[in-house]
Amino acid sequence: MTTKLKTLLLKRNISQRKLYDMIGEKYQTSVGRDALNVIINGKRHNYQLITLVKICSVLNVKPNSIIEIDALNKMLEQETRVYHDGMSYDPTNPQDT
Repeated sequence: MTTKLKTLLLKRNISQRKLYDMIGEKYQTSVGRDALNVIINGKRHNYQLITLVKICSVLNVKPNSIIEIDALNKMLEQETRVYHDGMSYDPTNPQDT
């Protein structure tokens, strides 16, 4: 899967290692190499906001330049159950509301 972030890095000729180093140079706490790898390769869409901010900051881009909105929307559509007080219910089922 080619992600927006991967495409951006390729266009700018920035390797994953270079991105990792750029984040490490700017922030006291970097982002793990494995974490960057799964984000860049689209294997993880739901990651910490601080990670998104760090990536965007060092690349000087806005979040919508790298966030995979379509993938996130698919994940949300698949979540048909909402957990409330330890009990699961389906908000689309009138009998559960």
